[in-house]
Amino acid sequence: MWHKIKSNYKNIGYWLFVIGFLIITRCIGLDWGLPYPLHPDERNMAVALQQLSCDFKNLKECFHPHFFAYGQLPLYLGYILVFIFKLIFKEINLFDFGQFTISFEEAILALRLISAFMSVWTGILIIKIIKIVTGKKPSFSSVLLLIFSPFAIQYGHFGTTEAMLIFLYVYLIYLGILFIKNKLAVINFILKSGFILGFSLAIKISSATFIFLPVFLIIVRNNFVKKHRFLFFNFLIKLFDIFFLIFVSIIFFVIFSPHNLINWNDFLSAIQYESDVGLGRYVVFYTKQFDHTIPVVFQLIKVIPYATGGIGIIGFIALIINIIQIRKIGLISLIGLISLIGLFLPNALIFTKWTRFLAPFYTVLLISGIIFLERIKIIKVIKIITVIFLIIPGIFYFSIYLQPDIRFQVSDWIYENISENSYILSETANVVDLPIISPKSKIQNQKSNRINKEKITNYQVISFDFYNLDTNPSLHEELIQHLEKADYIIVPSRRIFANYTCYWPDGNENIFDKIVYEKDRCDNLKKEFPILNEYYKKLFNKELGFKLVKKFSVFPFNLDNKFLEFFNDERAEETLTVFDHPTVRIYKKSQNSKFKSQKF
Repeated sequence: MWHKIKSNYKNIGYWLFVIGFLIITRCIGLDWGLPYPLHPDERNMAVALQQLSCDFKNLKECFHPHFFAYGQLPLYLGYILVFIFKLIFKEINLFDFGQFTISFEEAILALRLISAFMSVWTGILIIKIIKIVTGKKPSFSSVLLLIFSPFAIQYGHFGTTEAMLIFLYVYLIYLGILFIKNKLAVINFILKSGFILGFSLAIKISSATFIFLPVFLIIVRNNFVKKHRFLFFNFLIKLFDIFFLIFVSIIFFVIFSPHNLINWNDFLSAIQYESDVGLGRYVVFYTKQFDHTIPVVFQLIKVIPYATGGIGIIGFIALIINIIQIRKIGLISLIGLISLIGLFLPNALIFTKWTRFLAPFYTVLLISGIIFLERIKIIKVIKIITVIFLIIPGIFYFSIYLQPDIRFQVSDWIYENISENSYILSETANVVDLPIISPKSKIQNQKSNRINKEKITNYQVISFDFYNLDTNPSLHEELIQHLEKADYIIVPSRRIFANYTCYWPDGNENIFDKIVYEKDRCDNLKKEFPILNEYYKKLFNKELGFKLVKKFSVFPFNLDNKFLEFFNDERAEETLTVFDHPTVRIYKKSQNSKFKSQKF
């Protein structure tokens, strides 16, 4: 009796620990960066959410977001969430549905709250999956790896689609395990999987690759349960099951994202554009980083280690080993193989290799890595030390949302250290030009804020178009003039120098760059953008007469230290850093600078 009570208390304590830390790491700091969100997808989705309305007389325009890069479902969920909150606080009444207004910040917070909620449930579901596979709940040390997963913390703080898609794919894995273990009837598996697939498609059309998982499991299920003696009959049943799954998915897709069908031409046009960008048929400034990259190798070095931390690397190695040992392949390895084929390879082989494209696949690596650590026989002290080392990247990511947005930190430093009327040369296409005023400073010190407002209008900030420097001769002349007048140069992120040159402030290409890029990348960039390359080369070598006076990073130590280079994610795939923690550098013209007009 006492043993049972003690066991119940332990179980309650376990789940309080898990859920409590998941909520803390996913929900604290959801207002980061507001009212200036950095993530372009988040901003676009918030604007689309604001446009939702309906007079119920013109159904074609009812809740039409006029935005098709993503499906309507996330927007509808955000709209309903804002409606519920406004209803609770009596800002509107029940009959205002479809007619009330939503502020930009309300839209952002609603989308972020959905992501945080989905991320918490994903963590809980992963624990249930591991328990089914291994027969026991993962240890507290393994739970820490789950809680402090870099990708999960980051996507839980973005009001975008990744956290939702991650949850839905993990739920598909959960259903698949129950199905293979004969704990879920075929019809239930098809209906539930069809609902999840339709839900996913209504969020993002590229999630169609999720269908690989249930289809493969339907095909291979006979390897786990008793076969029917008539093989052709088995084949026909499986074929019917697959077509029924597709049919159910399409039905729910249309229900949850109806304007894709209602406004079919607009939907197709958006998908065509996104496909052209994704496949590299149309290269834009924010996809330039993928020129001369080597598929698969790029993801293995520039994406997975940074997005998942060390546990993702362990998980990937364990997954590959289990797949190679095909005769001993287990259930989770089968799911890993399907995910490798259905999720990793399609996204790894295309031109654009954004970190978020592999978001659902990270959970497979996380599950694989945790199961490996749970099963391996090692000394407890060594395991604890290993776990502590592995969760360091996740702790760093969590720290991003515990401190002011990096742009507010930069701006505050500018107000305090750069005199009024200073001439500042910066870079365009960074969402918001620096300096900006932190909204929190308005609350804390109104007098100080008034001074800041006066100072910001007195700074001469030039947001210069470096992207077209080599194609527009007039920009070259303008740059010379700006450099003659400039007191400071701000490099607000790695977005230009890392993608258009091979020059870095702390040195040129490292050993990993030489692996993930084609050998002639640097030579091609110098030929294609000779002026731009010469500009950054001279800036970083102090040949322009400017010296680095301040470097801003959200991480709590100097990452220029070679020993700590392992944790420096500035060289990772661009979107992993620039959307919430770009490294910002400020250069000051030297007093003895003898800069003269010159051709770069």
